Amino acid sequence: TSDDSSTPATTNHRFVGAWRVTFDTPMGPSQSLLTVMADGTVLFSGRPVSPAAGPNPTTFSSAAHGAWEATGPDTAATTWIGLVTDVDGNFLAVVTDSVEATLDESGDAWRGQYSASVADPNGNVLYVGGSTVEATRITVQPLATPAATPASA
Repeated sequence: TSDDSSTPATTNHRFVGAWRVTFDTPMGPSQSLLTVMADGTVLFSGRPVSPAAGPNPTTFSSAAHGAWEATGPDTAATTWIGLVTDVDGNFLAVVTDSVEATLDESGDAWRGQYSASVADPNGNVLYVGGSTVEATRITVQPLATPAATPASA
């Protein structure tokens, strides 16, 4: 292994954690979840079922798996890959997303740019796009207080 001290180690990097992510997409904002792990891997979950354009009115997406690396003390790059099927389970596409992000001063939010590419099962590119993305850290929350219930008669 090389000793490249110019790139921060991932084990103590402030990107490590769970995030609620909002992508700016051509169809409007899209909510997702991202877990960035200290070993350099990521897990991404978008909507598991989506309406789609074209011949498939509904598509299903797997959780996506990928890798990330620190590019500076407050910056990181990540890429993950997910699979898409139709309602019958037929393999339709591979989605590859890449993000370059910068943490804010609090370390509990970040924003940046993303690119998305979609390829058919044979690797033919069907779509390439991208825009902006932002995220907030998921933190431990206190137990929710139940809503008041009507008095019993």
